[in-house]
Amino acid sequence: MDRIIVAFRGEETRRRILRLLALEGREGVPCAGGAEALRAVRRLGGGVVICGFYLSDMTANALAEDLRGLALVLVAAQAACLELCGGENLYKLAVPVSPPEFAATLRLLLDRAPAPRPASRRNEADQALIRRAKALLMDVNRMSEEDAHRFLRRRAMDGGMKLEEAARRIIESYGM
Repeated sequence: MDRIIVAFRGEETRRRILRLLALEGREGVPCAGGAEALRAVRRLGGGVVICGFYLSDMTANALAEDLRGLALVLVAAQAACLELCGGENLYKLAVPVSPPEFAATLRLLLDRAPAPRPASRRNEADQALIRRAKALLMDVNRMSEEDAHRFLRRRAMDGGMKLEEAARRIIESYGM
């Protein structure tokens, strides 16, 4: 399996990319938004995400940031949008693109993609704790889910602790 995720806001665009993949004998996991793509990448243990610059819930830059070290992100968009892109694991492809150029770019990225990682080892209780902390941050501080997750991850890294421990401390700090 190639571990390819196709994330575009528009269903028709997703279908076109999936058809291009099929021409190459490949399959992709279709996703409408960044959060869905993040879950798919984690479930697959990494891979390559093909997306537009604007997803339904985040930009390609934010997605690439969240996937650093886990997956490569190929942004297929108009040249004006590509000028806004940046990141060490983010690659750009101007559209319209020919099928051979698309296939060559994809092969290159699949060869460079990080090796598959095992699925998350967090148990359901730890996952629920993390979700609860993110929900609390979103509610109290009016953060997006992406910002809450980034804040939680930063807190864990700065404190040298696991994500679930940072979540527990945040919940306790709010007296919950």
